Amino acid sequence: MEDLWDAFHSSLAYLENVSVKQALKHPNWSMGAKITIDSSTMMNKGLEVIEASWLFDCTDDQIEVLIHRESIIHSMIRLKDNAVIAQLGVPDMRIPIQYALTYPDRLPSPAAALDFSEITSMSFYKPDTETFSCLAICRDALRRGGLYPTVANAANEVAVDMFLHEKIRFLDIADIVGNAVASFDAGSADPSLVDILDADKETRIKIRKKY
Repeated sequence: MEDLWDAFHSSLAYLENVSVKQALKHPNWSMGAKITIDSSTMMNKGLEVIEASWLFDCTDDQIEVLIHRESIIHSMIRLKDNAVIAQLGVPDMRIPIQYALTYPDRLPSPAAALDFSEITSMSFYKPDTETFSCLAICRDALRRGGLYPTVANAANEVAVDMFLHEKIRFLDIADIVGNAVASFDAGSADPSLVDILDADKETRIKIRKKY
């Protein structure tokens, strides 16, 4: 059977019938159900593009996403002279969670050390944003700005929950997120916290009523 997680090989026809069990079977990471589904749809990368844009004051076209099946390199920064600095480690969520709690200090971790002698190869592929459209939808939301990223995130959270409860199919997740973004009234270009919470609530209610 074709592997869902070979994202550069999966087709829309195959994804039509992906089950919850298949989508949750990540080959490298243990991240919990919601984030694992986000990973399978590539919504997680879309959200990370939005996060990176805000955290590092980058535009959409300055942020590149690659599929790296081995899950060894977790981020890379290309400098002005085109040198690249990469952050590497074993695929273990305890490392980033611990660092978030101890920042800026790095403390001993229960996670295994990366053994470079065991790394035989590292592969990189450009994502297929037509098949895995959540990434493209998030980029579109980022370019639109304002409340659009809020709408994309809220729609995805509802859609993933419905998929996990087998109320919708796998490909419906991207359709729901895309339709929510496309149909949203622009609202404030510089939203307040109240605006954000209202848009989040309104999006969730609309989707729940429809499905």
